[in-house]
Amino acid sequence: MVYRYGWLAGIAGGLFALGRLERLLRPSTEGPPWELVVLAAAVLGAALTWAGLAYRLSTVTVAVVNLAALLLTVVRIAVPGTTYFVFPTPGSFPALGRELGYALDVIRTGVAPVLPLAGIIAILAVLFWVLGALLAWGLLRDRPYVAVLAPLVVYLQFATMDRERSGPWTIGFLLLFGLALLAVALDRRRRGSGLLTSGPGRAPVARTRPALATATLAGLLLVTLLSTTALAGLLPRNGLVDWRVPSALTGGYYGGISYNPFVGIRQQLLSPTNTAIFYAFIEGDLPYDRVYFRLLTLESFDGTQWYAHRPDVARPEEVSALEDAGGAFRGPTAEVTQTVTILSLQQEWLPAAYAPVSLAAANRAVEQGFRAKVNDGALHFDALTYYGMGYTVVSEVPLPDLAVLALTGDGSPSPLFVEAAANEDDYEAPDPTDPPRTYELPDPARYLYLPDEVPVGVLNLARRQVLGLSTDFERALALEAFFREPGVFRYSAQVEAGHGATDLSAWLLDPASPNYRTGYCEQFATAMAVLAREVGIPSRVVLGFAPGEVLEDGRIVVRDRNAHAWVELWMSTQGWVRFDPTPRADGANPAYSDELPFDVGAYLEIDAPPLPIGPDTGQRPDPGDEEPIPEIPPVVPIETGDSGWSGVPWWALTAAGGLVLLFGLIPAVKWVRRQRRLRALADGDVAAAWREIVDRLSDLGDDPSPGSTPREVAGGTDQALAPLAGLYAESIYGQPAGPAVDSGRVAVATRSFRETEDHLADRYTWPQRLAGRYRLRSLAPRRWRPRRR
Repeated sequence: MVYRYGWLAGIAGGLFALGRLERLLRPSTEGPPWELVVLAAAVLGAALTWAGLAYRLSTVTVAVVNLAALLLTVVRIAVPGTTYFVFPTPGSFPALGRELGYALDVIRTGVAPVLPLAGIIAILAVLFWVLGALLAWGLLRDRPYVAVLAPLVVYLQFATMDRERSGPWTIGFLLLFGLALLAVALDRRRRGSGLLTSGPGRAPVARTRPALATATLAGLLLVTLLSTTALAGLLPRNGLVDWRVPSALTGGYYGGISYNPFVGIRQQLLSPTNTAIFYAFIEGDLPYDRVYFRLLTLESFDGTQWYAHRPDVARPEEVSALEDAGGAFRGPTAEVTQTVTILSLQQEWLPAAYAPVSLAAANRAVEQGFRAKVNDGALHFDALTYYGMGYTVVSEVPLPDLAVLALTGDGSPSPLFVEAAANEDDYEAPDPTDPPRTYELPDPARYLYLPDEVPVGVLNLARRQVLGLSTDFERALALEAFFREPGVFRYSAQVEAGHGATDLSAWLLDPASPNYRTGYCEQFATAMAVLAREVGIPSRVVLGFAPGEVLEDGRIVVRDRNAHAWVELWMSTQGWVRFDPTPRADGANPAYSDELPFDVGAYLEIDAPPLPIGPDTGQRPDPGDEEPIPEIPPVVPIETGDSGWSGVPWWALTAAGGLVLLFGLIPAVKWVRRQRRLRALADGDVAAAWREIVDRLSDLGDDPSPGSTPREVAGGTDQALAPLAGLYAESIYGQPAGPAVDSGRVAVATRSFRETEDHLADRYTWPQRLAGRYRLRSLAPRRWRPRRR
């Protein structure tokens, strides 16, 4: 039967899945859009399957033909540089394996939207090819639910990968699901009302009930919307529980470690290990032990954790500078060049020393994936970092000018520095000068926002620490010193992950709360950034790595234990200045006040009760447990040709489309003609079935003689054709009285027609039948057809 509505429902479902896929992949930068490649794959799968079934090939044969064509297509999409025209070479399959392996890593652990890598496009081409094949097979083999529901199942997988809430998409899915069921029901109802059911061997077709499908759809819609709304709050915004999490691979060098870009007061960082995350060669004006590697800045605070709310990223060539000029540092800087090689880091944010001014990579596919977070220059990669990935970054690292920071708005030294100069022999306060230039922070409300849930006790604590201080710089030093004061807070790397105070107020103010004022960098960075906002200083939390260790060959290795969080506060005369409130006993993360020529704590009044008894347990892991840094082999770029998957030339796609058109056009015309004749037979036109058999014999090379009667043709062809020949002869040479052709005669003619087709399929080999599908003899006017002698 013909599922007219089923075809529409299946195509609509495929386009709906493609629309959701648009949210997971970024647009193509070169060559044809990846959407065109995916759609072409779906059309190829449907066309090949439909043509094969129209030739009456077996399902296994159709599957083999599809697999062969699909293999050629995948190799051409993923690794075009290794093929000879469209055919794979011995080097194609190892390159294909590397490309698909990398793509699977990105699919498993990447964060959408990602770069449309060659391997990802190849995998999607396979998926949509299969959807097209299932659509054709299901509707031609009377399996309509397979055809119309398969793309909706794929849509659900895409929706799972896309973590953004999308109410309209959910409503659209449910509507399309109901319409797909309704389409199948209407097709079958049309079948039941259009076929003759009074003849022998005919069973009545059950009537469908569209009202039941509509009621089911409404119920599903209501239950789904209510349940998703009720359960939405149970899943963390980040989708992960731990701040540092191992990837789906194993630990160690060939596994992966990713850092969840959500920093909160609750202990989430697992015990740090000595696993090497990356190494770098550092050149420039700063020693290696002063180079912090930044991953991401977190500006938004929801009362529990800090995060980057939908960070806006852009390609480097799309912006005039990789860091927004309004938020750039305005004081002196040091140029630092970092040549980074990734080891076990697997995520989409790239380590770099502050905002880059330039970046490059030897692998063009890597370079195409670079993006910059537009407000601060943090580096984003449109895929997932992988072992051996390399790139070079040049950064201008801020060197805050103390002589400017120590001034008040009128150009005179602030009171704290005046007092220090009077008591310290080694320090002289800066001379009074003209009022220093100040710079306006773009969108300051974004960096000052605090939710109403932050208790007033936190505000009072912050104000007590800065009481009597006159500048933001003095207040920032006071807050940093507050967390660094011995006996007030305790750093511990042995606090069990996932346990502790559940909110900032309890951690800061309630001695009875779990791990009161004890934790590691994420708790201290969270707390200082909130206290700074409480006293009017714009703040943001930075996720990254403290300085690494130097090896004998000059490489700087950064390990998992170097993962760190610190705070940047906006000083209007300089820009963003780094402060580190974490009181580690090993000195691995010096505070900003450590760079001052005097002990700033002596000139501040720390208003806080001492901690309950308990030792500092912040020592580093035993160096004897350190894993050796592997020798990185020369990185072989994933072979994708000159322009990756987009290197598929337009003429190749055009040629492939032309071949599909030529391959399917002639059988398509014959299939349409056959369906029209079968409908005419169902309406009582026996001559239509006779013409179809004669044309089939003509295409097979056994064109009946024009002078033969129908019975003679049947005798020379097959005995199963005799009933149809008799009915056709009666319609030509004379009909009995009564109805022209009743339902019983139609059933006899149909059965004779079907049996004759089956016998012809058994009599002729499949190459003969295949050749017959392409012969034009039955399509030519009868006067042009050659006559058999």
